[in-house]
Amino acid sequence: MNSSQNKDYIAMWFQARKAFGIGDRMSVGLLNKSTDEINWFEFSHSEMDGLGGLSTILREHDYPCLELPKIAEKSTPSHWQQVKMLFAGGKSDGPKQIRWKTTFPDYALTNLANTDCSTQYTNDAPIVNAHFSQAETLEVKKLAIKHRVALNIYLFWALNRAVAAQLLASQQDYYWLYPVNLRGALPHVPETGNCSSGVNVLLNNTIAPRDIQLQVKQQIKAKSHWQLWWQAHIGKIIGEKGVRRIYQYVSERQFYAGSFSFLGNWPLKDDNNPPVNPDELWVCCGIGTKNYPVSTGILLWHEQLSLGLKLHPYIADDIIKTQSVMQCWKQHLLQGDLLVSAETATSPSHDLNHAVSNTAEKTNVTESMSVTEGTSKSAVIELAPNSKMKSNKPIKPSKLKQFLLPKIEQGTQQTKDTLRPYWQRGKRLFIRHKKVSTPLSIIALTFICMTLLSVIRPQSQVNPEINRFPSVRYMDVAFDNAIIPIFSRGIVAAKTQISLNSEVTARVKSVADTFTAGGYFNAGDVLLSMDDEAYQLEVIKKKQAVDGALLHLAEAKAKAHVARRGVSSKATRFARHIPQINDAKSRVKAAEADLRLANIKVERSVIKAPFSGRVKTVNVGQGQLVNSGEIIGEIYSLDKMHVRLPVADKYLTLMDLPFKVSAFSHDKKTLTAVDATTGKNTRVTLSVNVNDKKYQWQGLITGTEGGLAENRLQYVVAEVLNDPEQPLYLQPGRFVTAEIAGREFENVVIIPRLALRNDNKVWLLDSEKRLRIVMVDILHQGKEQVHITGGLSAGDKLILTPLDVAVDGMKLNVIGLELDLGLENALNDIISPSEVRS
Repeated sequence: MNSSQNKDYIAMWFQARKAFGIGDRMSVGLLNKSTDEINWFEFSHSEMDGLGGLSTILREHDYPCLELPKIAEKSTPSHWQQVKMLFAGGKSDGPKQIRWKTTFPDYALTNLANTDCSTQYTNDAPIVNAHFSQAETLEVKKLAIKHRVALNIYLFWALNRAVAAQLLASQQDYYWLYPVNLRGALPHVPETGNCSSGVNVLLNNTIAPRDIQLQVKQQIKAKSHWQLWWQAHIGKIIGEKGVRRIYQYVSERQFYAGSFSFLGNWPLKDDNNPPVNPDELWVCCGIGTKNYPVSTGILLWHEQLSLGLKLHPYIADDIIKTQSVMQCWKQHLLQGDLLVSAETATSPSHDLNHAVSNTAEKTNVTESMSVTEGTSKSAVIELAPNSKMKSNKPIKPSKLKQFLLPKIEQGTQQTKDTLRPYWQRGKRLFIRHKKVSTPLSIIALTFICMTLLSVIRPQSQVNPEINRFPSVRYMDVAFDNAIIPIFSRGIVAAKTQISLNSEVTARVKSVADTFTAGGYFNAGDVLLSMDDEAYQLEVIKKKQAVDGALLHLAEAKAKAHVARRGVSSKATRFARHIPQINDAKSRVKAAEADLRLANIKVERSVIKAPFSGRVKTVNVGQGQLVNSGEIIGEIYSLDKMHVRLPVADKYLTLMDLPFKVSAFSHDKKTLTAVDATTGKNTRVTLSVNVNDKKYQWQGLITGTEGGLAENRLQYVVAEVLNDPEQPLYLQPGRFVTAEIAGREFENVVIIPRLALRNDNKVWLLDSEKRLRIVMVDILHQGKEQVHITGGLSAGDKLILTPLDVAVDGMKLNVIGLELDLGLENALNDIISPSEVRS
């Protein structure tokens, strides 16, 4: 296989469009039907078409997608058939332009729909999706059968009616691009590459579904899709520069209503497919350009129909209009108002012959469905069958026609007989010298196609002037005060949490009902009682010891009284019985201490709650023997909680944290310690979502943990009081999100992240409309915005538009001196209180 066969010449057109600010990103999304949230996946049309992109993304989600849908044709037409089809097409007499109700050329030129993207394109626009249940999808299929058309034709007809009613100005004829899948007939083309072509279908505001299906069949039978495919491969001869020049010439000289993209029934049948998830549905949508302003994406996922719609900013300035067209499309699909088709109007005996032709008709419809799956192309040529309504009265030829018609037919036959030998001779020469004649035929075909592109194509409504300077958008620089909140996450823990230990050895006598895991209790409540009989007996024994000690003290005092009468004043202390009395008093105190200790053991055989709170764990049960010092459970208080919140070291300067600083001062060779407290208690808001409801608690940052952790994060401690009126208590173990109030900075400029260039530089627009590159001082760089403290002045014009090449002093073209409403709203969404996540 040579290099030319490996090259994707279809991709040349999308690369050429990128040079003019037109994106080629196609969208496939996974819809969660319970929340209506869509997880979008994007791929480039320069790499693959709609079927290829969808199958690639599904394979990443474990869907095998082994064999993609193929066309009924097994090979491409021969060169001779190509020449015959080229001359058989004729010149189109279709419309040269479309009359829309309202257009927004300036808005389409300056559209910035997605501010998160690094590169903006003029066809960026919001996508509106809708889906049907299986019952509704079945009803849509029944209505398609009622119209006697294929499902894709019925979807196409309903879309055309919605666009005509909502967007078109009046009754008119216009073109749609109807894609055709060419897989199975193209050699040397990757299965997921660009394998789709299309045909141009001429419609009007009131066309019937049968007329659309008849026209599509005629176009496919005439192999118009192959003509479009060969025209798109003109890059083999003229190269990328030639393709870019052709696209520049034809892009603003043709207008279509849009492109219809139906990807068929998914997922493809395979035993290895993941199980069906009833809450998930895949959706998609095409690209859309100013030349094809209505782009769609339709597929069946497990017999559930999903619709995707995107309107180019040239015809829709907001998402409301797109939603209105989508709603109208759905109504036409579910109502299915019948219209009389041209085929029925011109055939009075149609109903009588319908039963005979029903089998053949169903076969054709199935074939049509199998080849109409794909995506739109850029380089196309009109092959316009006449779909206008005709009268059902037979037209009788005039006498002049009756006289001249036989002679004309006779002359035509004679001419054919005369030229037939020369034609056969030329055909034999062509076959004999195939190596020379084939390249010459390709060159001649190329020039003919280029001529048709410039002559046959309909002309556009406007021919905008192409400015040789890059067009940019800007915003005025303004200084303001800014507070940068810091976001973190942590796990709640109780401020007070203790383990209950037994201070006596005894069996558990009774356990309170509240003393169980998860139980609530108040301060002073009895949680557990032990058998205190042994300690009660010990108290009796200690009382007897106290009485004996008191008796001994009385005896000692009596003996001392008798002894003191018979001794002199100079007698020893022992002779006067002073030590004996002191010993007796000490025995009394020791006995009373033993009694007090025995009473304490009796008291401690009953364990009471020291505070109000909740039980975390219980380790004992009734009848169990508990030893002294053994842990019987854990309890914690509910009134105050604390959370350890990790904060990156670089964000600490954005906060006011309480720090106690110990310093030393030197005064005349003396060292004096000085304690000072810096910072203040910073506010923090803890929040958690439970059952789609948000709960919040207010607290304070009371301090920080010593030093940085191993992951180089500083942990700050937040204390929060539980609000008894709050329906949800803040309990240990709950994962919460914390918003820490940052410091207020003065004279700060907030700009979108997309306006910051490499090496901390920004682009400014001077008074002469030239680009100036300036270095700035960054205070904080967030996900969507940047806070700048230096390098800018009030009134500077900050350039927002990205440029492929930026040179200091280059001349620029300013799109508008004032922001349009859409851009202003987008910037207001970005330049809002930022968030710093740790």
